[in-house]
Amino acid sequence: MNEEKRLNENGKRMVAWNGHISDEEGVIWCTVVEDEAGYRPMTGNDELAAPWYLARLDDHRDEDGKVDYKALWLNAEQTADSYNEEQGYSRSEAAEIVTSSMRAQGWD
Repeated sequence: MNEEKRLNENGKRMVAWNGHISDEEGVIWCTVVEDEAGYRPMTGNDELAAPWYLARLDDHRDEDGKVDYKALWLNAEQTADSYNEEQGYSRSEAAEIVTSSMRAQGWD
């Protein structure tokens, strides 16, 4: 794989991350950038941008309309892992990137 594809516009590695943020639609997709404090929930910045979802509530409802939250959160985690793998990052590398962000926030 071309190494350039794995980097953002600032030359940093960036991964999808399940920040356990949700709304009435589902689990919000978040991104984490290597060595940068914090994360970015992909909520849409203006009226023309829609939120990105790792998993949707309606895909995890039973016949009574109750959400299977265990399956929802597992699906969100799997979606983030799958995306990261498509970008060339193993689960371990993604964890390293998230950890570097936490260190930048002073969590060490």
